[in-house]
Amino acid sequence: MRDTEIIESIRSKLAVDAGRHLYGVLGDYSALEDFSKKLRQARTAEGQQFPKPLSVNHGILSAIPDDEFKRLVLDEARRPEPTAAHVAKAFESFLRSKTKHRNTLLLSNMELLFAYNVELNLLRTMAADDTRIILLLPGKRERGRVVMFPGSQDREYLLPINLIAENHLWEIKG
Repeated sequence: MRDTEIIESIRSKLAVDAGRHLYGVLGDYSALEDFSKKLRQARTAEGQQFPKPLSVNHGILSAIPDDEFKRLVLDEARRPEPTAAHVAKAFESFLRSKTKHRNTLLLSNMELLFAYNVELNLLRTMAADDTRIILLLPGKRERGRVVMFPGSQDREYLLPINLIAENHLWEIKG
């Protein structure tokens, strides 16, 4: 779909009062950057400006104190589980703090979540009724799945199948 079609679709879905409000936009990094700029120029059905994208990676790293982060990095090769648990906890803290002050979030830069295999169901749980979350996802549809970071050489990352409803997920074309 084209950017304007996606924006119009998102606007109409955001206008619904109740229900699940987790949305995703797929594309390469450049297309997602262009899309977020166009989205910022658009208005919601209520006349509000769409929010600036928030970097999930930055939010996670900001939530982990420097001395604790250094210790985690040193121990990660031997014991990666504590690092993954800290990343998951920091993500939850970041997400909960941002939803306290805003009813619509635009999230980008989610690489740490996939690198540490963080459970993403928190996004589904929190994106309901008054809280709306739009994810900018560097990925594409492929063989009935959403492949994240296409072309990644080290491993294949997939978006969980039931995370985002099919009619709440768009792929930028052209």
